[in-house]
Amino acid sequence: MRRIFLIGLIAAAVTLPSAASARLISALGITLQSCNANVNGNVTNGINVVYYNTHQSPATEVDFLVRYHGQKYVLVDRGTFSVGAQINHNINNALVGAPWQGPNVKLCTAQRVILANGKVLQ
Repeated sequence: MRRIFLIGLIAAAVTLPSAASARLISALGITLQSCNANVNGNVTNGINVVYYNTHQSPATEVDFLVRYHGQKYVLVDRGTFSVGAQINHNINNALVGAPWQGPNVKLCTAQRVILANGKVLQ
């Protein structure tokens, strides 16, 4: 009986997704690899995001919609992001000073992308 209980417990742990894991939604030609809140003392200090631009044109701006403990934030990454290159940036133009509740964000997705050829995707 104990063996059946342990097998059931292990099966449940393996099949249920972690409640703390972020929903990383690749969109608008931006493939997300990771997205986590940064900490400074006991408050947030923006995010660290790792992503790829899969467009045929370099991107010059990517706006990320992030949900962290019930609040929504838009963090803007500006620069020249080459096609296929891995971008690993700390962005701190929003989600700064919120109470630290761990690195896991609830949602992270690109909500707007501006390409070097002038095209705006949203």
